[in-house]
Amino acid sequence: MKKYKDKFDKLAHEPVRRLISSLAVPTIITMLVSAVYNMADSFFVGRIDTTSVASIGIVFSVMTLLQAIGFFLGNGSGILLSTYLGEGKKDMAQIYANVSFFTAFISGIIMALAGLFFSDKLAVLLGATPSTIKAASGYLKYILLGSPFILCSFVLNNQLRYQGSAVYSMAGIMSGSILNIVIDPLFIFTFKLGVQGAAVATAISQFVGFIILLSGTYRGDNLRISVKKLRPSAKIFLNIAKNGLPSLARQGVQTVATITLNYACAQYGDAVIAGMSVFNRVMFLGFAVVIGFGQGYQPVCSFNNGAKNYKRVYDGYKFTALITTFVITVISVIGFILAPELIAIFRDDKEVIDVGAMALKAECLALPLIGFSTSSNMLMQSLKIPGKATVLALARQGIFYVPLMLLMPRFLGAEGITYVQPIADALSFILTIFLVAPTLKELRRYKK
Repeated sequence: MKKYKDKFDKLAHEPVRRLISSLAVPTIITMLVSAVYNMADSFFVGRIDTTSVASIGIVFSVMTLLQAIGFFLGNGSGILLSTYLGEGKKDMAQIYANVSFFTAFISGIIMALAGLFFSDKLAVLLGATPSTIKAASGYLKYILLGSPFILCSFVLNNQLRYQGSAVYSMAGIMSGSILNIVIDPLFIFTFKLGVQGAAVATAISQFVGFIILLSGTYRGDNLRISVKKLRPSAKIFLNIAKNGLPSLARQGVQTVATITLNYACAQYGDAVIAGMSVFNRVMFLGFAVVIGFGQGYQPVCSFNNGAKNYKRVYDGYKFTALITTFVITVISVIGFILAPELIAIFRDDKEVIDVGAMALKAECLALPLIGFSTSSNMLMQSLKIPGKATVLALARQGIFYVPLMLLMPRFLGAEGITYVQPIADALSFILTIFLVAPTLKELRRYKK
């Protein structure tokens, strides 16, 4: 196997299939462990009662909001620092890395204060019902108290990936996730903190992961995090915002979608909320593989776009779209066959299982479309085409999902809720074809 001078030489010259796979594997492992960690709360809390499962489902929208802000700043700066590294401008990359990191930390402090003083009111806004308000507000409070470290972890995770240091990213995220799985039952059952114990375990685990990620920035030739390198300006914030907007849209709209789901489910009882909550956690496990490959492609795309090596951009996209479609199709077949058993792992309640399994089976019919849609979205974002990238990011959970969630239960009741996501995915796939076609046509010129 050919030796490369450094990771930047590797990004420029290693065969794209091997390169993307090598970057994707640590990211996929990270995403899968994160998915298991997300499901751990549901699994252990599911040992308490259905109302407790419903309460953490309600607060799930805040976790997606934290992820939205973290990916907004992490991807927004990551795309730029990777492009600057491709252009040989390391000093500029350093500035963007630090501005994004410290912006995340300050934002997290503001959110922690909101959680400390207003968790009850925020839980109601998120869709908590009288039966879930106490557990939901307690869980929310501790999640928000950990938000400075949660946000910074998302930023560092993305920045390390864009530098081609996915292994350091994996080490930080995995360590926090595994620790959370280990200490969850300790805080929930041994210390008898119930739902709040799950949130405390999450906050502690995220802090540990943050420390490991931060230490990764001081390894090798990675960009250093230091207040001495902080050079904020309106132009820098604008560039980060412009390139991070698709990520904010993609993740942020998930928050809106989850809140809409909570309100739609509330009229049908805690079992429906719990069933859809478990469904979302299980779906995240399958979606993690697609996201992992897409994130493995992003630094390759951004770096080679900066280096004006457009053939590698196109070849990498084609490989990513094909491999993610194949993998997610296999996952969808397994999910369809084992839907009731997968939901039952988290809550042994017939009504919860019926709702979750119905939603999972319906979604598995549309899952094979996700590979193309996600790969195309990441292509557009990495090429710094923010308009189309943002529309694509909004499509799945916003443009189509939210209106459908408001309409379908009116005609089909609780069953209509379970059909919303697959229909939204199909419509998003069609929109993606039209929006990405001109860019692919342009890139094909460099195929030969």
